[in-house]
Amino acid sequence: MNDLIINLLRGSVSSVMNVILLFTLTRSKFGRNGTIVVATSVFAINMASTIWFYVHGDLTALSKFDIIMFLVVGLALKPMTRLSFMQWSFTFLTTLNIMMMIIFLSFDWSRSLPMPPYANTFLRLVLYIAVIFLFKKYLRLSYESVVNNWPIFSVLVVCIFLNLSYYFYATDDIQKSLTVFRWPLYLLVTLSLAAYGTVFYSLKKIMAMYALETENLKIQNESGLLHQAAIKLEKYANYDTLTGLPNRRFFFERLEQVVAESKRDAGKFALLYIDLDGFKDINDNYGHEVGDGVLVAVGDRLLKCIRKTDIVARLGGDEFAIIFRDIEDMEIAKKLTGKIHTMLQETISMGTIECAVNSSIGIAVYPDTGNDGETLVRNADSAMYEVKRNGKGGIGFFKDTP
Repeated sequence: MNDLIINLLRGSVSSVMNVILLFTLTRSKFGRNGTIVVATSVFAINMASTIWFYVHGDLTALSKFDIIMFLVVGLALKPMTRLSFMQWSFTFLTTLNIMMMIIFLSFDWSRSLPMPPYANTFLRLVLYIAVIFLFKKYLRLSYESVVNNWPIFSVLVVCIFLNLSYYFYATDDIQKSLTVFRWPLYLLVTLSLAAYGTVFYSLKKIMAMYALETENLKIQNESGLLHQAAIKLEKYANYDTLTGLPNRRFFFERLEQVVAESKRDAGKFALLYIDLDGFKDINDNYGHEVGDGVLVAVGDRLLKCIRKTDIVARLGGDEFAIIFRDIEDMEIAKKLTGKIHTMLQETISMGTIECAVNSSIGIAVYPDTGNDGETLVRNADSAMYEVKRNGKGGIGFFKDTP
């Protein structure tokens, strides 16, 4: 009767703790309650089988039956997890490997303790609790990474299982086998633990390197996005969103630069202030969409008329400005301005709508009619309005005296 109690305790510990360990490694879909139900069912089956084998006096067959029962239960528990079949098989074999190592160690260590049968059960329980604690506290994330990469490590796990299970199945007396093959089993357990430890350690390092590389790529991508955003912001800040030409703010910055360079090099440049005549009628008659198209067309024509060193900008509405740089001969400025005036008078086609505009252009020359950007713009604007007062559609140079 005493042997029956010992075997019941030891078998119950193995069966129940195997289920808990299995669900520690896999995380049940149904949480703690589902694990309790399964563990209780396995406990009941184990009690019945232990009593049956004890009555027939075959403890070796009981040991084999426990492993077979666990295999069957394991397959039946697969739907309770979120793992694929191969991931579940990998985890299941790992649980079996841990079980066989714990059975051997608890059996061997208990032989040197008082009351070996009870010590065996107690050590087995302690070893299971220690393993479950280690996985819960330190190894779960690493193990989940191993499971996700099961094709890499599956051969290793299968080899460990085959080597360990040989000593449990190829025998008629399990206790005798564990005693006779004590040192080969210690070597096998040591190698198995080293193999699992190497897998966890190496994969942790690989995952850390991968995470670092991923983070670096993420930082690079974010830097690229930030750079693109900075370029866009700069474009929005310095360029007109409709025509793509430099806006008023950027134009005045460039104008100050040109003034400073001309002072340094004793150079001369001309500033044109352009206002479109008849643009308001186009907006009123055809709508702002057509008006915007006309402004874009005007911007494109101005770009075609200037040199690479010159600057053209949209100051707002239908007003544009141009800087003709390095003008030594005023005839060059007059010729370029005349070309612009003529081109702007050409009809602009907007689908089926033909739009005609003219331009009033005022010109101020540095340093003849202004020594700074603000004065030059004011004088060019004044010359442009003088053209408008005289009937629009023409070119006027600012003069110091009327």
